[in-house]
Amino acid sequence: MTQDNSKLTHHEHALNRIAVALEGLKYGTLQITVHNSKVTQIDKVERTRILKENFVDVGGDIFSF
Repeated sequence: MTQDNSKLTHHEHALNRIAVALEGLKYGTLQITVHNSKVTQIDKVERTRILKENFVDVGGDIFSF
């Protein structure tokens, strides 16, 4: 996204910000808030998946390796 942001419309700017927020998001949510037909807020929540095969149960305690 190397466009000059001063020449973008509101919708183009919002779409660019959404695209940037999506980059690298493996698990999570992107919530887009709209008010009067304009994007007013973008919330990004990333989740980290902890896979069971990465852990060893040792006497009731779980250790990561």
